[in-house]
Amino acid sequence: MTPVLLVDALRDFIEDVVKNYWLETKKPDLNKPPQVVTGYLPPPEASREEPNFPFVIIRLLEGTDDQEGSTVTVKIIVGTYSEDSQNGWRDVANIIQRIRTELLRRRVIAKKYRVEYPIKFEIVEEHPYPEWIGVMTTVWAIAQPIVEEVFYGEGE
Repeated sequence: MTPVLLVDALRDFIEDVVKNYWLETKKPDLNKPPQVVTGYLPPPEASREEPNFPFVIIRLLEGTDDQEGSTVTVKIIVGTYSEDSQNGWRDVANIIQRIRTELLRRRVIAKKYRVEYPIKFEIVEEHPYPEWIGVMTTVWAIAQPIVEEVFYGEGE
């Protein structure tokens, strides 16, 4: 139950949530479901056949340990492509809504990671048209190591 395993479990979960959502790409005759990656998108390559958009990136941001428990913050970045300047943002909003709905409905993924409230999202106002970006911020409860009792001996 480490943060890295959580990110991998979240990738598997989101791949299943978005697999039937076909979206526009930069190639005129190519629609595809969002690719779901952890960390960062692969670097652009001239020989690459498939465009990066649409995508969902799962990125581990930070962690907190206190007496109540341990949590990590994970950003879920959604990117879509649409030349429709009035409605292009809707694809990002719809993908975020699908992920959000499934997270709130299940609350636990891979039988061990629980999402905490609040789940936040935003559609980025300044976007590189015709690419559209939205970001979800999620907080997850993770396991905390058990305190190890140390015996220092008697009276010495």
